[in-house]
Amino acid sequence: MATEPKSTNTQEALGHLIERIPITRIHYLALFLVVTGGLFEVLEQLILSALGPALQDAFGIGAQDLAFLSTATLLAIVAGGVLGGYLADKIGRRGVLAISVGIYSLGSVLSAVVPDYTVLALARVVTGIGVGGEIAVGLTYLSELTPTKIRGLFVSLFNTVSAGVGMFVAYAYALFVLGPFAALIGAGENGWRWAFGLLGIPAVLVFFLRRYLPETPRYLMERGHVHKLNDSLTRLAQGRLRLRQNEQPTAYFDTADSESIEAAPRTVSPRKENAIRALFEARQRTRTIGLSVAALLAWGAQFSVIILMPLLLVDRGYSIGGSLTFTMVQNIGGLLGAIVASIGAYAFPRRRMILIGTILAAISVILFALFATTPALVMILGFLFQFCVMLVNTTIWTWAPELFPTKIRGLGTAVVVNIGFFGGALIPLSSAWFYENLNEFSVFAGIAVMYVMILLASRFVTETHNVPFEKLHGPATPEPQQTLTNPL
Repeated sequence: MATEPKSTNTQEALGHLIERIPITRIHYLALFLVVTGGLFEVLEQLILSALGPALQDAFGIGAQDLAFLSTATLLAIVAGGVLGGYLADKIGRRGVLAISVGIYSLGSVLSAVVPDYTVLALARVVTGIGVGGEIAVGLTYLSELTPTKIRGLFVSLFNTVSAGVGMFVAYAYALFVLGPFAALIGAGENGWRWAFGLLGIPAVLVFFLRRYLPETPRYLMERGHVHKLNDSLTRLAQGRLRLRQNEQPTAYFDTADSESIEAAPRTVSPRKENAIRALFEARQRTRTIGLSVAALLAWGAQFSVIILMPLLLVDRGYSIGGSLTFTMVQNIGGLLGAIVASIGAYAFPRRRMILIGTILAAISVILFALFATTPALVMILGFLFQFCVMLVNTTIWTWAPELFPTKIRGLGTAVVVNIGFFGGALIPLSSAWFYENLNEFSVFAGIAVMYVMILLASRFVTETHNVPFEKLHGPATPEPQQTLTNPL
């Protein structure tokens, strides 16, 4: 049976080991595989929009049917995210990462061979479950594997690559597969099937490669698996995928004590054994609620602009093609904002990044509403706003896994991220109502208010920049010491 962290000294000793282990190829391989998996799954989310006209022709469906596919996928992402986060705290981060990308790959392949619209909807649900599990658990895995100094950089790169780069790659990929590739292989009207199916192939490769990644030492410590903990630390320190046959890992922690560790009595009350309730215990309450509110509003503001911007530009007299061109240029600002957020995650406190991003976002969105009357101002002010949007969102993703102790980190991260997804689904509905029944300025003013509220919510969230997990989440009371036999 799994146990709580065994002692303050043991946790601190593990923290010191992780801090002192140099960054090896295992860290970089983990970053590459987790970020690449996230990129494929963001492509899978966005590809549905790019393939919309082809799906309408193939199945004779309308806009509402396409919207249902998007909604079904989003709800599945939320369900998969919460379930994946919960399971990651129970059976391990690495295993759930592999399962998530496997489910996603299955959904991609099923989407490519569906006979009708109903089966396609079911395939999108399967895909969404895999996507949801990947995001929250990927953030958790990277945060636990890396030393404090580069933790924010590694975690933030997940959103920078998957969301920032994915926005551009998705549409370029769809154009290539439906155009030159489909013509080359003679796919004809079935080009959309290849677009779905090909996305599953790289994901399968990631699935197999991830089998060689080590489980995070902090999770293994939490579960009392001392031998596996030593194995993971040895592989990280030596930069090796696997130990040689019959090779014993370095005994950083005394494996002779493993049985007593696993049998040790729990040091927390039964009340804390409920994972959901633990998110709202006195020590966690403001962290969970504060960042969840920030995520809800941040994603709501972002998706409101994504949905309404092309319509707004057309209403201002620009052509549909011109509005899409402006939107693509503005999205370059989003990519740069994510890159700056990754650099900032290494160098600056989380609250400061949110402060800068939210104030600039509120100012730029009001300036856009009042002064974006020429093509140049549309691109410049839109570029600045999207820069701020991704600066804020990437910082929130970086912050989320740092706020929770190991025993609930997967679930806590999933709750924050998926509350954000709910905001992205629901808030644009109210923004659209304001746009249709009042005026466009009311929409932009509402978005500016949301960013002010994000700033206020962030002030209640614990600062985590350059703070070791052991200091953020150490037990409140001392416990019996665990033997550390071979410090690094």
